[in-house]
Amino acid sequence: MPSKFEAFASCQPGLEPLLTRELEALGAVPRTLPGGVAFAADTRLVMKSCLWLGTASHVLLRLAEFPCRALGELERKAALLPWADWLRPKVPIDVRATTKGSRVFHTTAIEERIDHAIAKAFGKPLRQATTEDDDVARVTVRFLRDVCTISLDATSTPLHRRGYRLAGAKAPLREDLAHALLLAGGFTGTDALLDPFCGSGTIAIEAAGLARGLAPGRSRPPALGQLALFDAELWMEVKAEVLPPATPQPIAASDRDAGAIEAARANAERAGVADAIEFRCCAITAQPWLEKPDAAPRPGLLATNPPFGVRVPKGPGLLPLYQTLGHRAGKLGLGWRTAILAHDVRLARRTGLPLRAAFTTKHGGLSVTALVTT
Repeated sequence: MPSKFEAFASCQPGLEPLLTRELEALGAVPRTLPGGVAFAADTRLVMKSCLWLGTASHVLLRLAEFPCRALGELERKAALLPWADWLRPKVPIDVRATTKGSRVFHTTAIEERIDHAIAKAFGKPLRQATTEDDDVARVTVRFLRDVCTISLDATSTPLHRRGYRLAGAKAPLREDLAHALLLAGGFTGTDALLDPFCGSGTIAIEAAGLARGLAPGRSRPPALGQLALFDAELWMEVKAEVLPPATPQPIAASDRDAGAIEAARANAERAGVADAIEFRCCAITAQPWLEKPDAAPRPGLLATNPPFGVRVPKGPGLLPLYQTLGHRAGKLGLGWRTAILAHDVRLARRTGLPLRAAFTTKHGGLSVTALVTT
């Protein structure tokens, strides 16, 4: 059983620098690449990465890489790999293939050949995963210019699925994007936090987790738990490593949609941070810190994902809404910063705030840019 891996933490495009800094904080020596960050890791570091990374989508373990120009060659070489050291015979598998610039280009055929190779290693076919399965061993096969790379996903589900967001509002924000917006805005947990368009509460919940030193993956099943690589004793040691919480600062989240606030409260309860967030159903002009900025705590970060006017209808007041946001945020004065996730950058700049682009990525198929005050 291998003790060292070449690992790759994938992320949404544009988040690579933030992910690199997160891995450095975990003690890794990262190499930033398009779409993610490569790093050498032992089992402990793989587990820590799955537990603590806030901006990653997956942590992949690179198991094998070899030149390959035909399907028969693929099955023959894959059958020689030590699958029994990596997979559990009772855990269903999900094989996914991608190919680019290679003579082997039929992804379904690639997946079938890998299934056959795994079956030879175990003496029988392993059960294929279904949507009802919680524990799944995910095998990824990538062909790039006639070179095949085989990897295992360290978790059954993507890392941005924290496990707390069962209740959603319109156009919910992915957890990893909320985390990235907070990091781009310089949030460390020592500031107050305000989200006046909180929706399902993701930004406020991620902020509360950061402030309390809670691992983003605390509610997910154990890292590597679906694989033969799992070490239960080591996982307990990794989970016992905690970060000291910051001095508690107020976190406020509001939305004019009562259903969104109800969902946000339920999500915060599941995340274990409901007592750290003050939720309020109100319009932006009635949010207490924005209505009476002199009473707002300092320093603070206003981090928000305001309506884009794409998945949530624009309505007649989108421009005035952004102008109101800028006016009220500006009134918060010294000690306050702003971080906005915007689909329409020109509209976001109509806030009148001195914004600069921190990163551009994808959210629900849309291009979005994190804009932070300079």
